[in-house]
Amino acid sequence: MSDTTSTEPTTDDGQTETGSSEETTGGSRVGFTRLDSEDLRGILDRLALAALALLALIAAWSFYGHAGTAIRTWLDPAYQPIALAAFNLIVAFLALAGVAHQLYRIRGSDDGTHGDGSGTDDDSEPRAG
Repeated sequence: MSDTTSTEPTTDDGQTETGSSEETTGGSRVGFTRLDSEDLRGILDRLALAALALLALIAAWSFYGHAGTAIRTWLDPAYQPIALAAFNLIVAFLALAGVAHQLYRIRGSDDGTHGDGSGTDDDSEPRAG
């Protein structure tokens, strides 16, 4: 006779059953859960934002250098600062527009809306358009 008691289920011959692939902790199961389409879309939006930001940085670095060289080559030195400032402003606005668009999509998916302008969250009417 054994002095220890086990809380694990046993078979008819006294052996413990160990066929479960998920662990239990305090009565709740611990393991991987499946992603639904909303979670997957949120992850893909964040990955797209990171990939596009990295690609934009690499391309902008190269383009920026070559555009500055072209401006210095083709324009009179008196107009170069104005042309470079205008070029920098355009690049900054385009970058901010892309970041704002992605943040709108990400934040829209976080608060329950689709983030695509459809307005199909639970609290609002669909937008006409």
